[in-house]
Amino acid sequence: MNINNLGNLAYKNRYYIFFIFIGLIYFFNLFIDVMDIDAAQYASISMEMLETGNFLQVFERGKDFLDKPPMLFWMAAASYALFGLSTFAYKLPAVLVILLGIFSTYKFAQNWYDKKRARLAALIVATTQAFMLITNDIRTDGILTGYTIFAVWQLASFLQNGKFKHIILGSVGLAFAMMSKGPIAVIIVGAAIGSNILLNRQWKHILKWQWIAMFVFVLILLLPMCWGLYTQFDLHPEKVVYSLEGPSGLRFFFWTQSFGRITGEIYWDNGAPFEYFLHTIMWDFQPWVLFLFLAIIDRFRTIIKNKFRSPNSKEQFTFGGFVLVFLALSTSNFKLPHYIFPIFPFAAIFTADYLVSIYENGNKYFKTLKNIQFGLLHILFIMVGITLTIFFPDRTFILPVFSIAMVVLFYISNAKITDQLEKLITITLIVNITVNLIMATHFYPSIMPYQVENEVGKWVTKNKIPDDKFYCYRTWIHSLDFYAQRNVMVINEKQIIEKLNADTYILTDQKGKNDIMNTNDEWQIVHEYPEFYVSMLTPEFLYAKTRANTLEYKYLLLKTKNN
Repeated sequence: MNINNLGNLAYKNRYYIFFIFIGLIYFFNLFIDVMDIDAAQYASISMEMLETGNFLQVFERGKDFLDKPPMLFWMAAASYALFGLSTFAYKLPAVLVILLGIFSTYKFAQNWYDKKRARLAALIVATTQAFMLITNDIRTDGILTGYTIFAVWQLASFLQNGKFKHIILGSVGLAFAMMSKGPIAVIIVGAAIGSNILLNRQWKHILKWQWIAMFVFVLILLLPMCWGLYTQFDLHPEKVVYSLEGPSGLRFFFWTQSFGRITGEIYWDNGAPFEYFLHTIMWDFQPWVLFLFLAIIDRFRTIIKNKFRSPNSKEQFTFGGFVLVFLALSTSNFKLPHYIFPIFPFAAIFTADYLVSIYENGNKYFKTLKNIQFGLLHILFIMVGITLTIFFPDRTFILPVFSIAMVVLFYISNAKITDQLEKLITITLIVNITVNLIMATHFYPSIMPYQVENEVGKWVTKNKIPDDKFYCYRTWIHSLDFYAQRNVMVINEKQIIEKLNADTYILTDQKGKNDIMNTNDEWQIVHEYPEFYVSMLTPEFLYAKTRANTLEYKYLLLKTKNN
C-alpha cells in the first residue's frame, strides 16, 4: 500500500481515529495522580466509606461531611472494592459516566438533527478542555454532566415518541445527577425541557401524567440518600457543620447547598464577578469557543426575529438549557470554572448545528471563519513547543518527534482536504489531540511530583510503614491520606517530645523541621521534597529556569533513638 492509499484510508476512517485518540487521552488521564484539594478529598472520603462500611452517612476523617451528595463516593468505593485502592480505581467510574454523557450527546443530537451534527457535537464536547480536565481531575461535576445530559436525552425522547421507558430512564438519570451534586440537576433539566416547551408552544406536554410518575421514581431513588442525611444530621440538632448550627441534612441538600449560594444563606463567597464564566469559558471550551459565541449570537438573533418562537419546531432544549443555567450560575456568590461544565453538552450540540448549517447554506463567511481558526490553532501548537522545550524539556525525543509529525499532518490536511467543513474539523482535532496527549503523558506527570503528599504517601505504602510509625507535624493535606491508605495522624510538638519512639517518621515543613531538629539530636532528614501547589500554576513555576524561586520544601524526618 503506497502512501497516497494509506492517506486516503486514514481520511476515510478519520472519525474512528479521532475517537480512538480521544479515548487514549482519557485512558492516560486515569493514571495521573489525584490533585488536591477536591479530587484527593473525595478519593480519601470514598476510601473511608469503604473501610467503615457506612454507605448512607458520609464522613471525612471521622467528622461529618455535608458538602456533597454521596454518588461519587458510592461509585469510587465500589470501584475500590473491585480493583483495590488506586488512582485508576478512583477515576474509572467517573470517566465511564462522562463517556455516557458523550454518547448521550450524540444520541440526543442524532434524534433531533442528523448523524453529521450528532458526530460533530460528540467530538466537540469530548475535546473541550473542560472534558480533558474532568477526566483527569475527578470531581462531582463530571458525573453530574454525564447523568444530566443522559436524563435530558431520555426525557426529550419521551416528548418525541411518548414511550414510557424514557420516563423510567430519565428518572434514573435525574436522580443520579441529583445525588451527584444536588438540585442543580433539576435546574439544568428543567431549563432544557421548559425552554423547548415554551419556545415551541407545546403546552400539551406540561400536563402529562407521566411527569408525576417521574417525580415518584426520582423520589424512590433518592430515599437511601435522604435517609442517610436525616439520620446523620436531622436527628442530631446539636451538631455544627460549616458554621451552621443544627443543620438539617435534607434542607442543606435540597436548598442550602445550591440556592444558598445565591441567597447568601451560606457563607461561601469568593467575590467572583457576574461575568466570571465569560472569562473561564474562553479556555474551557477551547478549541471551539469562537464558534460557540457565534452560535449563541445566531440562535438569539433567530429567536428574536421569530418573536420568541422556535422556527420550524427546532429543538430549544440545548440553547435554553445552556443560556438559562449559565445566567443562573453567574448570579451565585461562589463561582469556580467547573460549575458550568455540565451544560457544555448543550453548547456542543447547538454549536455543531450552527457550523453545519452555515456551511450547508453556503454562508460566504464560512471560509473566513475557517482561516481565523487555522491561525488561532497555531497558538496551541506554540504552547506544545514551549512545554517541551522551556517548561519541561523532553529528553526522550519521542514527544517532540510526535509533535512535529502532527504539525506536518496539520498543514497537509489544510492543503489537501477540499471540503471546508471537514477541513475545519480535522485541523482543529489534530491540534487538540496533540496538545492533550502531551498534557496527559508529559505535562501532568512532570508537575505532579511537586504535590509532595502524593509522593510521601506512596512511599509510606510501598515501605509498609505502620500507622503508629508515621505522623504529620505542621502540615497535612487530603492526598496524603489517600496514598498512604489511612487517615494520617497530625500531632503537636508536645506529642513529638513525649510519645514518639525510635524508628518513627514525621512529615513536616521548614519551620517544623527547625523546631524538631534544633531541640535535640534524635532526628535525621530522610528526604527533602520540593513543593508547589500544582492546581495554581504560575509562569514563574512553569519556566524551568525560575522554578526554584517558587518552591517551598517539606521534609521526611526519622527519629533515630528513644528519649
